[in-house]
Amino acid sequence: MKRWKLWLEEMWKKRSIKNQILISMLICLILAVALVGCITFTFSKRTMERNYQNSHRHNLEVSGSIIDIQLQNLVDLSRTLLNNQNLKKIMTKKQKKSTYFSSRDDVVLNHTLRDLAEQNKYIQSAVAIHKKGNIYFYSKLTLQNGKMLKYHKDEDILAMDWVGVADREMGKEVFYGYNVLFDDNNETFSMVKALKNTENGEEMGYVVFNIKKSMFLSAFGKGDEGYVTNRYMIFDKNESRSVGRPDWNLVYFHGGTDVKQEILEDYIAGETGKYLFSEVHNEKGDWEVVNVIAREELSSDSNYIAWISVLVCMAMLMICCLFVNGISKVITFPLEQLKKNIDVVSKGTFRIEEEFDETEIGKIGTQFKNTVNNNLDLHEKLLHSEIKEKEAELLLLQSQINPHFLYNTLDSLYFMAVIEHADEIADMVLALSDTFKLSLNRGEKLIEVGAEIEKIKAYMKLQNMRYHNRFELKIEIEESLISRKILTFILQPVVENAVYHGLEPKLGGGCSIRLSGCLEGEVMVFKIKDNGVGIVDMNLLDEGYGVKNIRERLSLFYGDQAGICFESEAGAGTEVTVRVPLHTEKEGE
Repeated sequence: MKRWKLWLEEMWKKRSIKNQILISMLICLILAVALVGCITFTFSKRTMERNYQNSHRHNLEVSGSIIDIQLQNLVDLSRTLLNNQNLKKIMTKKQKKSTYFSSRDDVVLNHTLRDLAEQNKYIQSAVAIHKKGNIYFYSKLTLQNGKMLKYHKDEDILAMDWVGVADREMGKEVFYGYNVLFDDNNETFSMVKALKNTENGEEMGYVVFNIKKSMFLSAFGKGDEGYVTNRYMIFDKNESRSVGRPDWNLVYFHGGTDVKQEILEDYIAGETGKYLFSEVHNEKGDWEVVNVIAREELSSDSNYIAWISVLVCMAMLMICCLFVNGISKVITFPLEQLKKNIDVVSKGTFRIEEEFDETEIGKIGTQFKNTVNNNLDLHEKLLHSEIKEKEAELLLLQSQINPHFLYNTLDSLYFMAVIEHADEIADMVLALSDTFKLSLNRGEKLIEVGAEIEKIKAYMKLQNMRYHNRFELKIEIEESLISRKILTFILQPVVENAVYHGLEPKLGGGCSIRLSGCLEGEVMVFKIKDNGVGIVDMNLLDEGYGVKNIRERLSLFYGDQAGICFESEAGAGTEVTVRVPLHTEKEGE
């Protein structure tokens, strides 16, 4: 080994500097080609996967939001049953020891469940179950009626596992990824709700809705997005809802089913070798929304990039071999000077602020420095330009909204209701029209406090029509604040949150909201207090879009002087304080 080393050193010393440069460049370039190929392939593959996951995370979040909206619509429909007096009368009265309701009750239940199912085209069937075991089944498909006979003959429906889960949720809706009542070839999923008497909180029974899984189709669009192996899935990992099911429950699978079983096995086993999985959690259904793609498809692009890089390097190597013989003579002359520069470079840490001389190398260094700095400046300007462009697009969209058609339509509905002597409908349409007019505010950012109060009154009027005058609104605003202007959509969303999260879940009557406002120095202070159920976990406030939106808009428009804070006691209510500095007309412009 030592002899070979000595021989190589002797042969190297016999070579001219020109040949030494040529051999060195060839060896370095060959090694560089191999290294660049490996590094390019590895990093391009990882970059492709990371970029794919980042870009599709947004798609998953959008899909999750669409699913949330769809599930919330089902939740809202189910909660209307709590205010249905006919249903409440049937479910609270003492029933005969039977699995059937009386024929008179069947008529009422059929009408109630049918009306509810017609409000959502995806509801295929519904079941009302008395706490004593009486069952009424409604389905848009009459052929399904026979599938419920087993609960009238052999099986006790109240002994089903999902009944216990519904009891533990205390009236909260529970979503299952499959039909809990009978097998229907995985075409529907179920929403189960324990019915509680809103007056005394006593258990009345249960309601089950079976919803067609085709509802999820709109959440994923076409689903291919330029990729052949791209798939979407919805999974239920909650073991309490998967009793008797050995694997995680597949709620929905979107895309070609040729590799469905293989994808499911890899996902359940946690294997990520062949497929790349991205997922987000859906809060409303407590499900996982999953995107999957074959790694091989992503790697094809990185393979292409790697081969292009290798070919480019090889071409450069050949070109260098042709020119190195000629340029070696030029290179040897300034070698010593170049060596000194290399020594300086190897000993220090370079900064972009370094000044270069006027030589060719110095000019290249100066140009590189200017290029880097210019790129940074251009990047900043591009970001600001994109932000302003988005703002301009939003303003253009707002300016294109023409509310006259909406107002004319609502006015027509109002006069038709008056002509038909439907006074309650007329009042509701009029209140809705007032709400729209005040909300649009002619496209202005600022609104007078008096107009904001009128908007709140119109909103509460609509809610009282819906909930049969359950809510009382008390307003105590100083007269000096009525003509003052504040940022629009600040107070009304707070009142809406108080109704939805505080008063709606409260049992019985006596629900009230007090809105007060006063001037403290140069700051307007508004307080919205309700006597609802209160907030158990205050840390969850900022996770909601509404509160976060109000807080950010106040901060961006008014600065640090403005803000919103919450005080709540579980079971006693919540008080929200909104602080807004006085805003002059000049500032509003």
